[in-house]
This record gives sequence, structure tokens and C-alpha cells, in this order.
Amino acid sequence: MAEPKTELRKVRDFGEIITDTFIFITQNFKPLLASFFGIAGVFMLASTIVNGFYQSRAGNLFRDIFMSGRTTEVMDLSFFGTTYFLLLVLTLANLTAMKVAIIAYMKVYDQKGRQVPEMAEVWEEFKKYFLKVLVYSIPLLLLIIAGTVLCIAPGVYLMVVLVPFEIMLMVEDRSFSDAFSRCFDLIKNNFWMSLGVYFVCYLIYSCSAGIIGFVVAILGGALSYFTTKDVGQTLAVGTSILNIFSFLFFIVYFVGAVLNYYNLVERYDGTGMLKRLDHLGTNSDHHQIEEQY
Repeated sequence: MAEPKTELRKVRDFGEIITDTFIFITQNFKPLLASFFGIAGVFMLASTIVNGFYQSRAGNLFRDIFMSGRTTEVMDLSFFGTTYFLLLVLTLANLTAMKVAIIAYMKVYDQKGRQVPEMAEVWEEFKKYFLKVLVYSIPLLLLIIAGTVLCIAPGVYLMVVLVPFEIMLMVEDRSFSDAFSRCFDLIKNNFWMSLGVYFVCYLIYSCSAGIIGFVVAILGGALSYFTTKDVGQTLAVGTSILNIFSFLFFIVYFVGAVLNYYNLVERYDGTGMLKRLDHLGTNSDHHQIEEQY
């Protein structure tokens, strides 16, 4: 019997969200990966290339500090120059692109009745919402930074509460104010479970990405030892590009976040249950269920 497709709009506890995250990724591995890298890949490539240039300049900075002592001058020219601010912009754009690509995939998956989305369908959703999510994420980021600087606890609280914000913008097509206030409505009585889900999923992502980063750093160090100084910048860019593979594990974190969003919505609105009741007894659900005896 074929394994049933994952129902997104469903009440789940902590363990079920983590388990279903891996089940969903396994069931949709190839098309999800194709949409993720095929759509957000250009942002990943751009940010990693600029990061490689910046890391190379940072390495030259420390070398110049130790050799000449021109600390202030070098920091002004290298640390906060055009490359630095370009890296900040591309990093934010890359993070947004990865989120939007995953949300778009899961939105289409849900709309099609748990059928595998085509990349063209995911791309249409991506084009529709990418710029909106990018612009709206800036004030949220500043708010979280302010909360963290003033006192760490408000920053952590806002980070947890606002995780579903981008998802609401796309899945529910809400305005900034509606999505912002709805985040606080959904999190009521579910803060600690949500924090646990995000922490575990992010821990999986960061540890897995860290292992890849460590291996790439060892490889880069070994190559730089056997090469000349002239190829140092090229090597830094090359090793940064290899770190694109670490973004693969971002899927684990954000699929878990989207599943938790559907869990919170189902607890608050019960839309999934109402949808199933509306289709009860119709033929539209029969193709999803294998014969059972």
C-alpha cells in the first residue's frame, strides 16, 4: 500500500511536528529540492560569492593589522565598505528567497490536495510574494534586534511569535498589520511548544550546516597550504560556494516552522477540519486513500 501523503492542516503535538517534518521532506524530496535550489539558488550563489570576497578581505585585514598596526584605517576601508553592506543585503535576500520558496511549495501542495507541485506553479507564487515578504521583513528584523539589545527576553519572544509572519503573508494573503496581530493570536497557549519546535529544527539545521562548513574549511585550508598567495581570493570564493550545500538543511528548519504554523491555525480556526467535513462523502478524497481491509 502506498504511503499516504502528509496532511498539512492538522493538529499536532511536539513530537508529531518533528516526525512529520522528516516524513514530508522524504515524500517530496526531489521536487522540493528542485524548487528550493532552482528558484532560490541564484540568491544563494550571489550571497556566497560576495561572502567569499568579504572573507578574503577580512583575512587580509588581520594580516595587515599584525604586520603594520594600521588598525583603524584598515577597518574603515575593509570592514564597513561597499562589500560589507552588499553582503548584508544579499544575505537578507537569500534568507527571504529560501523561506518564500519553501512556503510557496507547501502552499501549492496544500491547494492541490497533497499533490506534488510543478516548479512553474511554485515560481508563480514566489514571484507574487518575494518582494512583499522582503520589504515587510525589514521592520520585523529591526524590531527583533531592538528587543534583543534592550533586553534579551523580548527579542527571543518576538523571534518565536513572528516566525509565522511570512507564512501568513503568503498562505492567507494578509496585510502587514493583520499578519502581525494574528501572530500574537496564534501563539497564545502555544509559545513553549513553538519555541521547542523551532529550537530543535534550528539545532538540526545549524549542526548539519556546521559540519559541512567545517569540512569545507578543512578542505580550503589544505588547498591554501599547497597553493600560492595569488589564488587566495579565488580559493575563498570557491570554498564559500561549496557552503551552498549547507543551505539544504535549512529545509528541515523551515518545513518544521510551516508545519507548526498549520498546527497553530488548526488549533485556532479549525479550517482543516471544516475543509474535510465539506468534502466528506465526495469522490475528491477517494484518490488519496488506498483500499484497506
